[in-house]
Amino acid sequence: MRMAAVMLSLLPAAQAFAQEPLETKLSIQQGGREIGREEFTLRQGRGRGTPGSTLIASAFYPATSPSLKLTATLERTPESALAKFQLEVEGPNGPTVILAAGSGARLIIRTVAKGSEAGRELPGGPDVVLLDDQVFSLYSAVADVATPAGKSLTGVFPRTARRASFVAQREGGHVNLTGDIRGTLETDGQGLVSLVLDSGIKVSRAKD
Repeated sequence: MRMAAVMLSLLPAAQAFAQEPLETKLSIQQGGREIGREEFTLRQGRGRGTPGSTLIASAFYPATSPSLKLTATLERTPESALAKFQLEVEGPNGPTVILAAGSGARLIIRTVAKGSEAGRELPGGPDVVLLDDQVFSLYSAVADVATPAGKSLTGVFPRTARRASFVAQREGGHVNLTGDIRGTLETDGQGLVSLVLDSGIKVSRAKD
């Protein structure tokens, strides 16, 4: 019951934000070819006027006539800790909704798909960041906690249940990623500017 109450509390604010137009556009490339597009808005404040930040993003694959759409909402506290997370996936297999919330040292994740519903608890805490293999604006949360000495983080991918241990080291205007996730990223006051991953993914602000 307690888990269900926590998850249901995520829905109203996320739905309200999702109705607003998104401000920043990204081009997602692999092997020099555009494979998708993403739009996002990063703003101060959370639902009901709570302090912190809210990221709302929509990603489309392929870029034209997409067969897969992902919509994410990430709310974080002023200390950059996870408050709420929602990921909606619309694809050939039907819709799936993934909800996550932090509860002390625990991360509570619930997945609702057509005809099924499942919940699980994972280790949480301030060093955990929620990521997705196809929603790249979420990496702005990594830049916010990166340090010049290097910050050890655990990336949790709620859609695929993957966990990745990596270090985010700020160097000048960009952040170097080493470990299970390798690459570089850059952000500004509007969120993600660019991301290059050793996996071959390159994300940059779209020119149109």
